[in-house]
This record gives sequence, structure tokens and C-alpha cells, in this order.
Amino acid sequence: MTIFAFRNFLPRSILAGLAAALLLAGCALGGRSGPPATVYDFGPPAQRAATAPVSLAVEVRAPAWLDGTAIAYRLAYEDPLRLREYSGSRWAGGAAQLLAQRLRQQLGATAANGAVDCLLRVDVQEFTQVFDTAERSRGVVQAEAFLLDAGRRILARRVFSVERPAASQDARGGAAALVAASGQLGGELASWLVESDGARSCAPAAGNARSRAQ
Repeated sequence: MTIFAFRNFLPRSILAGLAAALLLAGCALGGRSGPPATVYDFGPPAQRAATAPVSLAVEVRAPAWLDGTAIAYRLAYEDPLRLREYSGSRWAGGAAQLLAQRLRQQLGATAANGAVDCLLRVDVQEFTQVFDTAERSRGVVQAEAFLLDAGRRILARRVFSVERPAASQDARGGAAALVAASGQLGGELASWLVESDGARSCAPAAGNARSRAQ
């Protein structure tokens, strides 16, 4: 007896049940995914820099590829123009968002979502793990910082380029190197703000704002 003949002897309800069971089995097999991604963040909150200015807001701007949670890397020895991403690891949030949070912690600053006297805008240009060879890599953070007054006029600007070596040539080593480079960037920003003439001209406005609030 052929399968076509056998089908004629089965009730339609049984045939429908068999079809549904086969469909669910196929979905279960096809829907299996690999192990969950390893998630990295910037660790515990950073200590505030001792020389950081007060009454400051921080805004971080970044390219679209930094809006996501991917941990990016480049193979400088093979194709430095190609941006790659780790498939089994990711950031806990957008890389630019995590960097902004760390800088605010270090500088004792707030988010740029209200009226402020001084705004530090950090335009991130690079935030990647760069492999010079298959056995050596570094976390690279490059950015241009702008200090703006209440009228959004530029008081000072400076380009920063920070690198920290990766202890291991994988996502874990890259994430740790980028967190360390971000911390170094925060320290350099704090020193720059204290030494900058633009920052000194912004400080009295912040003091007046506090006086008005009282």
C-alpha cells in the first residue's frame, strides 16, 4: 500500500495533528541557538578625578556603529580598513553610552539634558581593539573634545588619542583594554579642563549659577 493510499484511510483530524506535530518539531530543531553571548561593561563606578571641575555636563557623540552593543576590532596587519565585530561577546549597552557614563563619573558631571553653564562635548572617532599582529593588540580610543559655554560657543578644543595594551587577544582582553583606555581619557580630560584658559573662563559662570539657585 502506498503512502497516498494509506492517507485515504486516516481521518482528516489525525492528518492535521500529524502535520502540526511535524511542523513544531521542525521549528524546535531550526530554532536552536548557540550559547548566550558574553556581556561586558565598564565595571564598578570610577572614582572622581581629584582635579575635575564642578558644574559640568558631558555629552558624547559617536558614529552610528558605536550606537550598538558590538565589541569592534580591526586586523591592522591584514585589512585595517575593515571593521569587525565579535560574534560571541558584546557590551552591556551602547559603547558610546558606556563611555559617557564613565566620563561623567570621573569628572563629576551630569548628562547634557538641561540648562548648564559648561558643556564638554566629546566626539568619539575610534573605539576599537586593534590587532597589530595575531599575538599583539591594543585598545584604541580617539576623540576630539570641545568645551562650550552656555551659548554653545567653543571655549577650547583638543584631540585625544589613548591606547592601552590588551592582556589577551580576544574579546575579554579587548574589552579590558578599552575600559582602561577610557579611564585614561577621563583623567586626561580632567587635567586639560583644569589647565585650559577656556575652562577657567567658564568656572565663574558656574559659580554665579549656583548663587542664583540659592
